Amino acid sequence: MTNPHLDENAGLPRDLGNGLTLRWATPADSEAIAEHNVRHLSDNPNAPDEWLRGWTRDLMRGDHPTTGAGDFTVVVDERDGGKIVSSLCLISQTWAYEEIPFKVGRPEIVSTDPAYRRRGLVRAQFAAIHARSAGRGELLQAITGIPWYYRQYGYEMTLALGGSRRWLPFRIPPRKPDQPDVYRPRPATPDDIPILARLYAIHCSNGMVVRLRDAAQWRYELAHKKFWIAEDVGGAAVGYAEAKFNEGSQNPGAQVLNINEMAALPGHSLRAVAEFLGQEFQTQIDELNKTREQPLTSLALNLGPHHSAYTALGELLEGYRPGYAWYIRVPDLPAFVRHIAPVLERRLAGSVMAGHSGTLRLNFYREQMTLVFSGGRLTEVGTFTPKQVEDGDARFPDLTFLHVLMGHRTLAEVNYIYPDCYANPAAAVLLDILFPTRPSNPVPLA
Repeated sequence: MTNPHLDENAGLPRDLGNGLTLRWATPADSEAIAEHNVRHLSDNPNAPDEWLRGWTRDLMRGDHPTTGAGDFTVVVDERDGGKIVSSLCLISQTWAYEEIPFKVGRPEIVSTDPAYRRRGLVRAQFAAIHARSAGRGELLQAITGIPWYYRQYGYEMTLALGGSRRWLPFRIPPRKPDQPDVYRPRPATPDDIPILARLYAIHCSNGMVVRLRDAAQWRYELAHKKFWIAEDVGGAAVGYAEAKFNEGSQNPGAQVLNINEMAALPGHSLRAVAEFLGQEFQTQIDELNKTREQPLTSLALNLGPHHSAYTALGELLEGYRPGYAWYIRVPDLPAFVRHIAPVLERRLAGSVMAGHSGTLRLNFYREQMTLVFSGGRLTEVGTFTPKQVEDGDARFPDLTFLHVLMGHRTLAEVNYIYPDCYANPAAAVLLDILFPTRPSNPVPLA
């Protein structure tokens, strides 16, 4: 639900001084922003990352399901002919916390001309997109990005991002020439959206926080990603995978085919379907390597820290590569907790504290929050005034509560790093019930 009392335009255009103006972009800015992003975000200026140009164009030309040119901010130098010197964008989407959908804003493609850095231009743009995101009723913002940087704008790295296991060619069981084919591959089409949605739900069942896809997003992503259907000899779909060649890295060891999604329908062996898809992708790699200067070396199951495919393939996979993390911002924590109350109540009902009544006082040092339970129901999310700095049933410095909220870390794990994160014995039991650790690896909408 949007908030009519919030200004989605965030007061833009805005004069930042020294000839700089912050405004929302228009379609006429598309090529200039694309060129700006390639120039200032490419790792190697001698080998520009042209995919950034294509991504910017895709987001700005009007066919993206949630984002258009007007969702980009730009800072222009009026003294230099309106030159774009900084830009970023907001990609809106819907995620779910277990079964509870919620709106999310994803800031992306953050870039500034080096000559204009350290002037607060990114901070001003984040304020604008945070206002727009709030106006759209988005309860959370999430961004992938460089270490530390986005903590400046209220984000904390509290949700798993990636994590993979390598599947080397000699570990892929070869097809037996005298054995009839059980499956056959084909590229997915828009007609497959219903079965893809069912398979995607199975893929996501491993995670607590997931992204939801509607039909418009499926159509868009089918045009920009490669989804493969594994079907049986009768032509019925039994499994799927989304796979992408990792072309962006300058590291030769990173020349892999990433399998980013995978699932099989109930009643079908995920191991058998995965082995078949592995054979198919390795065949594609062998063909491509005939003409590649840098050969693709292997497959990588980039399915997050935990996935049923890792269990299914077992000894066929090599060592685990730890994942990174999403930066998460929850601007109105009480509102988010109220929104996910059904999840918290269900967890409580199935626990050793079923039917609990009482008030849990959480002290974040600068702010406080209370969770009031009656007969196992969350009846109120409020606040309290601490009498001393250490008041409360549990204390979480800075943004550390987000680790617990998002199932990323336990209270004990956060306490191990932050000694001033503490809970009394009863609160510790209750917090572990309400916020258990559970892996997540939400597939981003780009």
